[in-house]
This record gives sequence, structure tokens and C-alpha cells, in this order.
Amino acid sequence: MVNSVFVEAFVEVFKPLGFRKKSANFYRVSGDLYCVVGLQGSSWDESCYVNVGFAPAEKAKAGWLPESQCLVRFRADAIASISDDELKLLSREVTEGGKESEFRVSLVERIAVPVALTVGSIGALEDLKSLLQSGISGQVFIHREIRDVLLDSE
Repeated sequence: MVNSVFVEAFVEVFKPLGFRKKSANFYRVSGDLYCVVGLQGSSWDESCYVNVGFAPAEKAKAGWLPESQCLVRFRADAIASISDDELKLLSREVTEGGKESEFRVSLVERIAVPVALTVGSIGALEDLKSLLQSGISGQVFIHREIRDVLLDSE
């Protein structure tokens, strides 16, 4: 289960950008592309993962598609603009220390806003292709159905 502080921080950032909330997921269709940002609690401790998924809009029946079924998927730690130190905010150790309000502000500024800036302007496959070439530095799952389109160097 995801700590409510994480969800509240993401609501603050993603709702004004037109994302809808379903449980601990934020999703929208923009242009011809569907995007979902999901908060996933760790099975091992109180930490949290931020998962991002993209798919062609027609794949999202009734406007919703879980991140696990998206054709392009990665975690926030793959986003080049988020440092390892900032990612420590998602760990249990940091949430246990300090005041909840200070933690929430840090979570908004250091995690939610950079994720929103990364995914917020992606509305077409060309935008996603550009993001994958320059803004993502870690592991990315790209389904074979869309791989050729996104990895074409032209």
C-alpha cells in the first residue's frame, strides 16, 4: 500500500495538468498518446516506486490502461533529471525522519514536479521518441509492437 503522503504530493502536481486519478495512478490521453504515472508500494518495506507508462491512445479503453500493460514503461529512477539523492525521498528511512509537511514539500519539488515536467509535454510518438533519446538514462521496457518506431534513428 502506498503512503497517503506520496499520493497527496502527486495529486497536487498531476491534477492541474489534466491527469485523472485512479487509486494511486494518474493518467491522461494527450494527443495520440496515453500516459500513466503509478505509485507502487514496495513489498519489502515502506518505500515507494514511481512507474511511468506510455501507449498509443487507442490502447486505453475507456481512458484507462494500467502501467503494466503499456508499451513503454520505466521507473522514475530512469529519468535523467532526478538524482539518486532525490530518489532517496522514496525510501522508508527518509519518511520516518522529519516532519510530514516538510517531507511532502520535498517530495513535490524533487520527485513529483520533475516527473510531471518529463511526461507532461509528451503527446505524440515523436515526443516520446525524443524523451527516450535524451531524458531517460536507465532501464526502459519498449514492447516489440512499438520498438521499431521509437528506436528508428531518422
